[in-house]
Amino acid sequence: MTYDLMPALTSLVMYLIVSGFAVVFLYGVYRRFRLYFGRVSLVSVGFVSKRTRRAVVNAFAQRKVLKKAYPGTMHLLIYSGMIALFIGTTLVFLDFDIWESFFHYQILTGYFYLVYETVLDAFGLLAIIGLILAIYRRIFIKPSNLPTSRDDIFVLSTLIVILVTGYLLEGIRLAVDKPQWAPWSFAGYQIALILERLRFDGQQTVPFYRGLWWFHAVLAFTVIASIPYTKLFHLITSPLNALFAHQRPPGQLSKPFDLRELLASGDFNVKIGAATIADFSWQEKLAFDSCTSCGRCSNSCPATAAGTLLSPMHLILKLRNSMLNSRGRESSLLLGSVIDQDELWACTTCRACVNECPVLIDHIDAIVDMRRHLVGEGKLDRAKKDLLTNLNNSGNPYGLSPNDRLKWAEGLDVKTAAQQPDFEVLYWVGCAGSYDPRNQRVSRAMVKILHTAHVRFSVFGNEERCNCEVARRIGEEGRFQQSALELIELFKKYKVKTVVTQCPHCFNTFKNEYLEFGESVKVVHHTQFIADLINSGRLKLRTGPHKLVTFHDPCYLGRYNEEYDAPRSILMSLGELKFKEMPRHHENSFCCGGGGANFWYKVSQKKRTNLIRFEEAQNLKPDILATACPFCTSMFEDASVSVGAKDPLSVKDLAELVADSIEL
Repeated sequence: MTYDLMPALTSLVMYLIVSGFAVVFLYGVYRRFRLYFGRVSLVSVGFVSKRTRRAVVNAFAQRKVLKKAYPGTMHLLIYSGMIALFIGTTLVFLDFDIWESFFHYQILTGYFYLVYETVLDAFGLLAIIGLILAIYRRIFIKPSNLPTSRDDIFVLSTLIVILVTGYLLEGIRLAVDKPQWAPWSFAGYQIALILERLRFDGQQTVPFYRGLWWFHAVLAFTVIASIPYTKLFHLITSPLNALFAHQRPPGQLSKPFDLRELLASGDFNVKIGAATIADFSWQEKLAFDSCTSCGRCSNSCPATAAGTLLSPMHLILKLRNSMLNSRGRESSLLLGSVIDQDELWACTTCRACVNECPVLIDHIDAIVDMRRHLVGEGKLDRAKKDLLTNLNNSGNPYGLSPNDRLKWAEGLDVKTAAQQPDFEVLYWVGCAGSYDPRNQRVSRAMVKILHTAHVRFSVFGNEERCNCEVARRIGEEGRFQQSALELIELFKKYKVKTVVTQCPHCFNTFKNEYLEFGESVKVVHHTQFIADLINSGRLKLRTGPHKLVTFHDPCYLGRYNEEYDAPRSILMSLGELKFKEMPRHHENSFCCGGGGANFWYKVSQKKRTNLIRFEEAQNLKPDILATACPFCTSMFEDASVSVGAKDPLSVKDLAELVADSIEL
């Protein structure tokens, strides 16, 4: 914005007005930030280079935003246009108000100025197009889970008015001054030509120009000053959240306490979980305030699709509104008044919401924090209490005898670590592989594969106990940590170097969560191990029957640990099998519904999650639905029975498919 055609003292008056708007803006920012930190005065942040790179990639390069074509393009047009105009306005300020006034020097001259005018005109038009697309999307397309209010339309329309009046001012200015370089400002130049054809009198238009100039300036500064008081505040909080979001591995939950320290001190008086907004960390509260209400998390959520009370976006928005309404006062209880318990228990911890969120909000952290409070208060139904009791008393979620853990291996040549301590790998069978009849078949298939490939392996046998991953997800942190410490000692006792397991949940627990407790054994999922055996030639497969197979990516193998290639490599090795991808696959895979402890208790759903996913597979008309997780296998077997199709879809773990194809 230049002062051309404006009175001499305009710049002075402008500075006074801008100062007032700046005070309003800064106070709003201070008021919001005060809600995050409360009494906390020191923030310790490590991994500076990683955090900066993540902020650049996600907040500025818009990596996740661009995953969706229409909203991604729309947002890119608005975002890039506004950034370019902000840079352009800053250059004008520096050029006219700083360098020219104090140093009698200008940079906006010559060829650089001509390019500057063209670029700004182009990006301004892109921003207008993006804003129109945004309004059209909200009024006519109306995507599900995208809340739209009058305020949204008003803000978008106001931005269009600011941009259009800016072009009109430029057109009048060019029509009055008639500079030779006018065509370089191609948008303003076209407006100038229109005004000339309308026989407009330049000098008579100057008063109108000045009034429009002030309207444009005040409206622009009003929008800027209003940012901390409106949803536009995500322009500030979103990059900050991308910068300060936790650096834990995706598969690692927060650790509210360290059981070793509590045992050493004898002081177990520690607050666990979140009951009020004040109980959340400053980073979590910053994340709540970063939500853009885009609806992507809820659109990808299996609990939302199943018709439960949980919508990840609305959960975050309710937490944010509670934070804003508290205004630093003593926070009231969230559970029962703001958040329904059923919302929390519906979560499968599949990370679809986190994967989709363009501003890197970790919904699962918040959900588990509130679950921890419910566990601490004993507010659990019978099924959840029985689950924790079974883990505590029997060392497995089924409540079956620990002495029966190795019964699945009867008739097989399977040695325990005590019998064969010089093993190459430890085969971690897991609770499902040990006790569940359906998944015992997977365990037996794994033994066949290991023997055929001449892998020297051992199992823990009856010494094996649940790693209590399910306890941590349900919110019982103490039970999980106790199990972790016990199993780590067992690993050390037998000098375990490599662990192979068919359970992605066990795989994730040992690989990511045991790092916090000093354990660093090599952990391999059975699909990775089998793929290596095939690729190295240690496992020979014969050509199988001509069948169509599709594969379901388990959440804890895929989104949590980014393993997508090994399962597909195995399928490509199975000869005549024809592979066809599910519509939602890789990082966009849809959860089976069994994660986050949901496998062990009933969730009120309009349509069961496993049925939604199973029917998606059925629509491909495959002969086999391949899996790589015991929970997924059981959930789809159950769905297959519920559907009762005439031509039942066979559910097979990849280990079973490989075992059936071993060349004898």
